[in-house]
Amino acid sequence: MRARPVLLAIASLVLVAAPAQAATRHLTLRSGPYNVNGFQTVWPTAAVHNTGLNGYITKMDARLVDARGRRVLINKVMLHHVVFIDNARRYNACAGRKGTPFFGTGEENERLVLPAGYGYRTHRGDSWRLVAMFMSHQIEAKTVYLQYHVTVVTGRRMTDVLPMWLRADGCKVEPAYDVNGDGDPSQHNLQTTAWRMPVNGRIVAAGGHLHGGAYDLRVTQPRCGDRTLVDTAPRYGEPSDLVYHVFPVLHEPGPVATGWQLSKTGIPVRKGEMLNVTGDYDQTEPHGRVMAITHLYVARDDSVPADCAPLPSDIRTVWTRQHGRSLPPRVTIPISRLNARGRVVSVDHPPGDDVVTDAPDTTVSSALGGFGPANLSIPLDASVTWRFDDALAHNVSLASGPRGVYSPNFHQGATYTHQFTVPGTYKLFCYLHPLTMNQVVTVRP
Repeated sequence: MRARPVLLAIASLVLVAAPAQAATRHLTLRSGPYNVNGFQTVWPTAAVHNTGLNGYITKMDARLVDARGRRVLINKVMLHHVVFIDNARRYNACAGRKGTPFFGTGEENERLVLPAGYGYRTHRGDSWRLVAMFMSHQIEAKTVYLQYHVTVVTGRRMTDVLPMWLRADGCKVEPAYDVNGDGDPSQHNLQTTAWRMPVNGRIVAAGGHLHGGAYDLRVTQPRCGDRTLVDTAPRYGEPSDLVYHVFPVLHEPGPVATGWQLSKTGIPVRKGEMLNVTGDYDQTEPHGRVMAITHLYVARDDSVPADCAPLPSDIRTVWTRQHGRSLPPRVTIPISRLNARGRVVSVDHPPGDDVVTDAPDTTVSSALGGFGPANLSIPLDASVTWRFDDALAHNVSLASGPRGVYSPNFHQGATYTHQFTVPGTYKLFCYLHPLTMNQVVTVRP
């Protein structure tokens, strides 16, 4: 999906006393419209307005709104994530990828905030784009806009920051990985990638993006005893939170907030040194397509010490949500259908006869109308191959079961094969078409 960027308004202009021409501007801009059909997942990409100013960005946030600027709640359409990319400059940790990701947010409602005196340099001629993921949780189609607020300081020099987008799973094409649910319950699933620092500088701000099942997201410094520099912990909603009352459920609910770390002094890092980024997830239950992405903002400084000086005393963490749970709750995703009255209901299994087979491999047709067979019983260690013949993309995703089953999105004759090595009941669905494409695979011991 592509949309024309729309300049909505300049909300306010606050003059700064000295120097006389310095100013702080608060801008409200939008991208859209985006038309999202009922229970549809879309991945918009779009050119978007930059600030139109020469100055420094000090704050930024983003949300989904309707045509009148009213916030769209997640039980209508969820902003799963959005990343803003500066096309022409300056740094990308993954070789071959163009542009600098400089701000991102999603279910955790992360907001870019920099300490006083720091800013991300912006120019009126910059070219920006966004990549995003929206998920509809209602049967009606809805038109939404991506609205973003930007605070820009003009007319005075500030200390520029370099944004760094660092993933715990490295530079794979797909920015997500699966936790299979087969780990030792006394330990966690840890994914770690080492990243080389491109400059001498100081980390003055840091945030992160995590999914359901996450315990923590850390940046550590191997040359100094692998001490923790950044800790972006998640915060989950209480059971009454709206995120746990969205229906149908298209994926495991994620954190409602992640800690945003600030330090005006800054945490020193040296050019060429390696920092480890670690995503820390529960491994007793399957968690599909999880992410662990750290967002660092580094101010260049060639005078930073080469030794392991104590971390600055002014490190603090701020939250967009003050209350919540620190540990990931266990969430069971039901499979859902439309009943005869046109309402979405949970079901134990989809309609259709039970097919029992002793074959070592069974082929399942996968189309918008459903999986066939929809109710399948197979022996332990047998495989199932899903054939995706539609022009539309589909996938196989675990709703509930003892181990993870997660395919990429496939179409036009592509296949996906999974061997079932653990007995039990596997409830599966296509999260792109959750009400028609669901399946129960029973694995006999």
